[in-house]
Amino acid sequence: MLSEITIKAEALRRNYSFFEGRVGRERLAAVVKSNAYGHGLQQVYEVLAPLNPAWLCVNYLAEAKELRTLGFKGRILVCGPFTPDQIPAAIQTEADVFVGTPEALTAVLASPTPIRMHLEFDTGMSRQGFAPSRAAEIAKMVSPRPEIVAGVCTHFANVEDVLEHNYATQQLEKFEQVRMAFVARGLKPLFHTASSASTLILPESVMDLHRVGVSLYGQWPSQATRLSFLNESGDVDGLEPVLSWHAPLTSVIDVDAGQYIGYGCTFRASRKMRIAVIPVGYYEGFPRAASGSSAYVLVHGARCQVVGRVCMNMMMIDVTEVPAAKVGDIAVLIGRDGAEFLSAGEVAGWADTIHYELLARLNPDIQRKIV
Repeated sequence: MLSEITIKAEALRRNYSFFEGRVGRERLAAVVKSNAYGHGLQQVYEVLAPLNPAWLCVNYLAEAKELRTLGFKGRILVCGPFTPDQIPAAIQTEADVFVGTPEALTAVLASPTPIRMHLEFDTGMSRQGFAPSRAAEIAKMVSPRPEIVAGVCTHFANVEDVLEHNYATQQLEKFEQVRMAFVARGLKPLFHTASSASTLILPESVMDLHRVGVSLYGQWPSQATRLSFLNESGDVDGLEPVLSWHAPLTSVIDVDAGQYIGYGCTFRASRKMRIAVIPVGYYEGFPRAASGSSAYVLVHGARCQVVGRVCMNMMMIDVTEVPAAKVGDIAVLIGRDGAEFLSAGEVAGWADTIHYELLARLNPDIQRKIV
């Protein structure tokens, strides 16, 4: 591929240290699932390894295996669905696993080889986990084997997108009932609820472990989270975006007024224009839904409009107002060019989606370079 993603090591280390300073090394679980939110699992691990993280979180056991292959010796928490057939892989990788179904719990308790499990309770997400009403029953069931009950956890459903956190408070109240059921049995697992947003703005979520994901990469979970943090601390300079994405101009052509540009003839030049082609399309991860007048890239520090439909492997931009633009010049799709900056959130917004999705869908075959 002709585009390139750069990973700013200093920014990643700074973000990690920011959260480490808030919750402590032993309680910080950096989430590197989904190719490290599109940043590149290997590259992110290479940057974090000298910081000696105590925990890393993934979604799949295959990701845990890759981390072990890369040399990680710390704790790995697999947060995705866990099924009985995954027991051998969990043992092989020495991973902690989320357990939230009767089938998985029965299998783990029956395993002759101990498996560290984190019992997940569904306090309001309606995704995976046991009902809080079953906490006392499950605590009794697992109490004969306390060594395998590594954690008890839940997941917030509505912290990022709101300024008021009534629903999160209700979830915490339910989780407190769960916690007390395990404490009453004399069990001492790690209790954890917090993700990026709740770690930043919900002090009540401060417990034994914090699963910090998108904000590790310098991204605010949402504008509401950013505003809430600003109200709390008076400062929003704690996070720095880690990823930039750029590609060369592969052709520059003149187009007459009236000429159509791109598939479907959705864009027609109203004047003479200079059009440049970038070797990036929706296969590489630039959303097709961002086609049209709302989307831009940066060339020579200027915003250049995306014209016509984004193709599978190419996109066209208007460089009429950048007369110096030529083949080989670099276009910035995410990142800074001079005084201008395009955030992942802004690009995602043009496609009516979120920066989580945009970053996670960046093609893993694009070269990731640590700078």
